[in-house]
Amino acid sequence: MKIKFNKFERVAGLFVMTAVVGVCAAMMGVAIRRGWFEPKVDLETTFQSADGIHAGTVVQMAGLRAGSVETVELKNNNEILVRFRISRKFHVKVREDSVVRVMRPFIIGEKVLDISVGSDSARLVAENANLPSEESADIMDLLNGRKLGPHLATLGQMMENLRVVAEAFLDPERSKNIVKIFDEMRPLVQNMNAMAKETANLLRKGNKNDQMATALTNLAMLSNELARVLPEFTKNSPELAADLGKIAKNTAILTQEMQVFMPMLTQMAPELPKASARAYEALNETVVTLKALQKSFLLRGSVKEVREEESDARTPASIESAAEEKNVDPKKK
Repeated sequence: MKIKFNKFERVAGLFVMTAVVGVCAAMMGVAIRRGWFEPKVDLETTFQSADGIHAGTVVQMAGLRAGSVETVELKNNNEILVRFRISRKFHVKVREDSVVRVMRPFIIGEKVLDISVGSDSARLVAENANLPSEESADIMDLLNGRKLGPHLATLGQMMENLRVVAEAFLDPERSKNIVKIFDEMRPLVQNMNAMAKETANLLRKGNKNDQMATALTNLAMLSNELARVLPEFTKNSPELAADLGKIAKNTAILTQEMQVFMPMLTQMAPELPKASARAYEALNETVVTLKALQKSFLLRGSVKEVREEESDARTPASIESAAEEKNVDPKKK
């Protein structure tokens, strides 16, 4: 039985066939544009958190779509293993210094894996290689409840502390004391400013004609000389430290004795001039008395003999004669 189509049926069939062919062509174009028929290369990376990453997440390089995420797995060490697949034409740009980041192209929207372009000096990574990753954060991550929760708790504690401070400032006496503190800070600042100016002026005068620099230079030279001399001095005089200790000890004892003697000397000080004058007068009187005794007829002859013996003892001839009598060399004498 032969089926015959009328004119309208033929037109409808032609339209359907054209639509089917157009859909197939569009699908082929989409597949070609998305690289479904291009050769792929499998790579992987690890993250501490897989927030926003799932199978089908876009993988891009330099803003271009390079592939998509295949699987996301949780490993035993609490790391997230992400396996993704990119086109082979992008694989030539993935080098050992390339880094994988999770980022959001816009403020809102899904996250993507971004692979940085490697340098030409680095080696090309092999298939199924594990690329290093870097954690990144955006505004949406900061507003995430899991990260914002601890901060909100801290913010609540801070608000409670601010409430306590505000209630403390409600006391009028405390407010007046705070105002008084600020009023007293101005003279303090002025005094500090004046002190700073005086200090600068003093240092400027002290460093006139580079005197301070010269003094510091001389001090450095003296320190160097002491550092050079002291080891030799200590080596040649090992008992110096013990002697210095004895000197210090004796000085301390002398100081203590002087502390006992000084009050007595202080008390006697007003009488010392008078006592000295009287001692001088007593010596004069003694000399006068002795001279008067020498002139008496009882002691005149004896005094004369003693003076002659003393004068003979001082002459060289008497010394030589006495030496000959004792058989002693007068030069040795």
